[in-house]
Amino acid sequence: MTKTMTGLARATLLAFGVACATATLATAQDYPTRSVEVIHQFGPGGGTDRFIRAIAEPLQASTGQTFVPISITGGGGIPAVVTYMQRPADGYTILSLGPEEVINHALGRIDLSTIRPIARIQYDQGLFLVRKDSPLQTVDDLIAAAKAAPGSIKVAVTGTAGFDDALVGLWNQKSGAEVITVPFNAAEMVSNTLGGHVDMMYEEYGAAKGLIESGDLRPLVLFSETRLPELPDVPTAAEKGIDVTLGRWRGFGIKADTDSAIVDRLAQLMADAAASDSYKAIEAESALQYRSVFFGPQEFQTFLESEIGVYTDVMKQLGYTN
Repeated sequence: MTKTMTGLARATLLAFGVACATATLATAQDYPTRSVEVIHQFGPGGGTDRFIRAIAEPLQASTGQTFVPISITGGGGIPAVVTYMQRPADGYTILSLGPEEVINHALGRIDLSTIRPIARIQYDQGLFLVRKDSPLQTVDDLIAAAKAAPGSIKVAVTGTAGFDDALVGLWNQKSGAEVITVPFNAAEMVSNTLGGHVDMMYEEYGAAKGLIESGDLRPLVLFSETRLPELPDVPTAAEKGIDVTLGRWRGFGIKADTDSAIVDRLAQLMADAAASDSYKAIEAESALQYRSVFFGPQEFQTFLESEIGVYTDVMKQLGYTN
């Protein structure tokens, strides 16, 4: 009797498990059935906000649901992550990921092991730029001036202990041509560079494209593996023997205990959205197509682990951690 009941119990449990798996699969196939919120730490209208809106357009076209950016600024990005972690793991709130989250992890402020990568979509390239009448005509001029008087060259960046700071810190470490960062918001950074209050600024190509084309800013050096076709005369740091190719990347993560079927569904939706004509057009406008190789969950996880190693080392070099 006991054996019969045990067999019956096992059969019941098996049937229950199959039913649950079938229900989960059906739920994932129907996902999403309502709006999805995308939490990020930057202000409305910034690069990350624009990126979310750009990828949201083909996502809405394919799902019939909106993907809405939710900006939670301040606190070095910590409030955005804290707010996100208070949301349920149901797939209807996702987190924008970029170098800032990796830096906060390296500084011990957040724990990225609680976040499961979904997809990396963008990978940008940035430049050092000077005003049009700057005495620094080339990157060689910059290197010579910085080595002659270490710390005399001031470079405007956005924020402190963030991506810009990390890139400049790596530049100082690899080049021996030390420059000093001065933090601003994006608008102040441009105005102070154009006004001559700082010697140069760091910015992504897409954000600086208009000022480059107008002639107000001149790019000195590009941080990428190869030159941009749009800027054929601008050398890379690597060409000068300076191994600095860090770029700002953008992607999405989700709470680690979210159902795998929903994660897989989201990853496929994002892959399709990133390959859509509407998004590709936006990507090309900012010359993002050269390094923006799509990474799904596993590739993105491997990439994240590599980035954590890089930024942990840079933060130590800058004195932010022991």
